[in-house]
Amino acid sequence: MITIALWSFAVLMASVFGAMLSMITLKEKYSKKTMTVLWILAAAAGYVVAFVSYYVNLTDDTVGILGLTALVVLFVLLFYEGTISEKLFVSLTACLIDNVCTFMFCGTTDTLLGRRLGLIIVSPYDTPNLLFFIGIKLIVYVVFFFLYRRFLRKPLQDMIKSLEGNLTSFVAAPAVSVLGFYVINLFTNRNDIYPDNPWFFPLYLTVCLIFVIEFWLLYYSVLQSSKAMKSAAELGVAANIQKSMLPCIFPPFPDREEVDIYATMDPAKEVGGDFYDFFMVDDSHLAIVMADVSGKGVPAALFMVIGKTLIKDHTRPDRDLGEVFTEVNNLLCESNSEGMFITAFEGVLDLETGEFRFVNAGHEMPFIQKSEEEFQPYRIKPGFVLAGMEGIKYRAGSMRLDVGDKIFQYTDGVTEATNAENKLYGMERLEKVLNQCREKDVTEILSVVKKDIDLFVGNAPQFDDITMLCLEFKSKMIREEKSDERADH
Repeated sequence: MITIALWSFAVLMASVFGAMLSMITLKEKYSKKTMTVLWILAAAAGYVVAFVSYYVNLTDDTVGILGLTALVVLFVLLFYEGTISEKLFVSLTACLIDNVCTFMFCGTTDTLLGRRLGLIIVSPYDTPNLLFFIGIKLIVYVVFFFLYRRFLRKPLQDMIKSLEGNLTSFVAAPAVSVLGFYVINLFTNRNDIYPDNPWFFPLYLTVCLIFVIEFWLLYYSVLQSSKAMKSAAELGVAANIQKSMLPCIFPPFPDREEVDIYATMDPAKEVGGDFYDFFMVDDSHLAIVMADVSGKGVPAALFMVIGKTLIKDHTRPDRDLGEVFTEVNNLLCESNSEGMFITAFEGVLDLETGEFRFVNAGHEMPFIQKSEEEFQPYRIKPGFVLAGMEGIKYRAGSMRLDVGDKIFQYTDGVTEATNAENKLYGMERLEKVLNQCREKDVTEILSVVKKDIDLFVGNAPQFDDITMLCLEFKSKMIREEKSDERADH
């Protein structure tokens, strides 16, 4: 009876150790006093169950490994906060750690020293050896409890927080590991591989090393997943911020009948380097901007914000656009440690006269549709890119738009869209599609072009941002005072 009592206590210690690891990782539902009472009751129940099991068969560890593990997991599920997968993962991982500590450090130490110290006379279940084994367990569990608390608990909690408690796909690994320990134990017991057997030590050492490696790989996998989810969440926030910075309400000027404008931006990644903008410079001048930052992702998006802000802040109705880009270029060069650059096109339309002043910094040439004619590329000699070199002087140009004229501007993600055969969409196909829908309004034109790009690309991945803008000059602006003068006449 003493042997059974001591062995039951020794086995219970592993479950208590696993329970303590779970306890300091998860948040309790009830007060400390209540939880202490519940844990004492659970430990007493576990000891009784283990005692009865070993009384029936001292070498059968089914209850010791699986039964007490199930008791720990059930207790954690009932009395701790968190998602079910979170509580399963933590409790099963804690039981995996206590199994590794038990077999690798406690069992092997007893195997190496028990017989040499004369503690094993008839069998490993001799009372002196069991007391020695319990002492070893106490030392090992205390050491690993503090190691876990110092080095592993916080990263594990941070990982769970990053995954928002959703560990469903990771629960199977510690569950299979606990079951694996039981299978190995069943195998050794049935084949008389006990601590006095020469195969006992290398077998359990190998198994424990495997599970240590597995645990580390599991932890690394979950950690990488949590980082990926965190990065995805951050990119989602960045994408929403970027979208909110681009004009997205159409029609943008419902009270203005002079123009109709529509624009879209489809990033190749979560956040893109392309941007468009349009804004009223004053009551009678409308500015449009189309630009493409070199590179992709967050760095390009951040540089995009800087460029967009500078261009808008420096645009004035009475200021030459060449001077605007010259100053913006110098400012961008000052804060360009990553060596990025921007191709950009800006135009300002005088709503009274139809004069369209523009400047091009290495960007694509726009398509112009004059009255009832077809869309044609407007041959503009592009200047140097923005942020490429300080001191560059930019020259502005001008044209006159008549009522009914349209401007289509875009980034190279349109013409360089690539299909599965590595063929480019190209200027010729873009011009053809634009002329097929030239009688449609600006919203429909962009929709038709995007559908044709998708049809051309097919299942090939999108390598670049696709950004388009279309403006139609619908009528000239007539100032109120002029209307009043005509009424007087």
